[in-house]
Amino acid sequence: MFHGVGYTTITALRPRRASQLAWVVVGWLVVFVTNPVTAQPTVPEVESATSRLFPSPTSNHDDVIAQLTDRLAEVEMKLQQREAVDLQTADKARQKFVVRPFGRVHIDAGTFNQDDANKASVGADAHNGVSIRRARLGVEGEGFDRFFYRFDVDFVTFDQSTAARPVIFDAYVDVQNLPVLGNLRVGHFREPFSLERLDSSNDQPFLERSPAINTLAPFRNVGLMAFDWNADETMTWSYGVFDEATNEFGEDNRDRTGLAGTGRVTWLPFVNDDGSRLIQVGASYSYRKLGKAERKFASRPEFVLKEGALSTPNFVDTGLLQVNDFHIAGIEMSSVLGPLSIQGEYVALTGVQTDGNSLFLQGGYLEAMYWLTGEHRNFNRTQGRYGSVTPKQTFRCDDQCDGCGCFGGAWELTGRVSWFDLDHASLHGGRLTNLTCGLNWNYAVRSRVMLNYIHSFLDRDSVNSNADIFAVRLQYAF
Repeated sequence: MFHGVGYTTITALRPRRASQLAWVVVGWLVVFVTNPVTAQPTVPEVESATSRLFPSPTSNHDDVIAQLTDRLAEVEMKLQQREAVDLQTADKARQKFVVRPFGRVHIDAGTFNQDDANKASVGADAHNGVSIRRARLGVEGEGFDRFFYRFDVDFVTFDQSTAARPVIFDAYVDVQNLPVLGNLRVGHFREPFSLERLDSSNDQPFLERSPAINTLAPFRNVGLMAFDWNADETMTWSYGVFDEATNEFGEDNRDRTGLAGTGRVTWLPFVNDDGSRLIQVGASYSYRKLGKAERKFASRPEFVLKEGALSTPNFVDTGLLQVNDFHIAGIEMSSVLGPLSIQGEYVALTGVQTDGNSLFLQGGYLEAMYWLTGEHRNFNRTQGRYGSVTPKQTFRCDDQCDGCGCFGGAWELTGRVSWFDLDHASLHGGRLTNLTCGLNWNYAVRSRVMLNYIHSFLDRDSVNSNADIFAVRLQYAF
């Protein structure tokens, strides 16, 4: 259901094959008994593995049965010994934590073409440039047949408090297979809200999440969450309580701590055996009581250069609002039809500002993806999100023949329309609509080159403006 969860299912021990072998032997004996043996010239034979397993028909019937019985008993004993070793190995593995390192590097480059009205509306000239969007390292693993943990750090994004420390993303422990609750997660992690929000950046079909989801949907906070799924793995549910606004290190140094309650459910009304065709729907809700009665909502377009002078300006921005609490609700839908997939979401935030004015912000997106090389998206039925796609043929170069060259990888075409409305009553944060098309080349699992073209329509303070963005990403993950 959630990013990084590597639940380990204890593999069932190999079934015993002795009974199958016994049936083969019985069949052979029936054929042997019911077919009389004709005299054959005596020819010296060289003993082989086959002759040892299936004695010559000229042997005495009682001797044959005795030999086969002895050999079946020997096979049975070896299978029992093997199963005992497997049990001991599995038991030893459960008595310690497994450590699996992982990481990702996303390197972006982009160019902006803004008209004069757009530069005036956003108050800045969006700079062209190159930046490392993400550079993360972490570890995860299971232990003691009950626990799962995950911890990772981003060395590109620095925390807002000191601008010196790298940001901690996930830092949590799961306790699995509990009665009633199912599974329990404690630590710093993503709140269960929105399909796009929970999908890993390694697997998303576009460079960035849509502006409305990226801004309104809650992200990582310190909290406690229960989650589970049904026996058929067609439904998932999750709910938890969180500190409303911890910083990147799970710290909340305010005099008054805010609280949030967040939950999400998903359902697969249709799915075939291999997951290449499915329909998925879901809904999310979060109530948030702020510790400090102020909040700002703002968004960049669907491409971001992050740090320093290159930092991309916000295209829509409410400014600082005075509000004590608010509600967020979202609905989602996705479908996989072989290489074609469609996905969409709508999210809205409602509340009342301290001056009595109502607060209503909304947005959403609709996107389609098509794998030119025949792959399909993979839906994780216990996590309620999409995972990585394995290319049918990994990129490689063949130097063993003339003219073979390099080939392979998976190619994906993408298209999306997104919109984000921060105008309501006396609030004039702007309306942003993005049209995005892209081409992705996955040269290996979770490693790819991505090309995006984004056209942004901005309506802010009754001024319409436009911007064109060309962007590329080189992504490597392990």
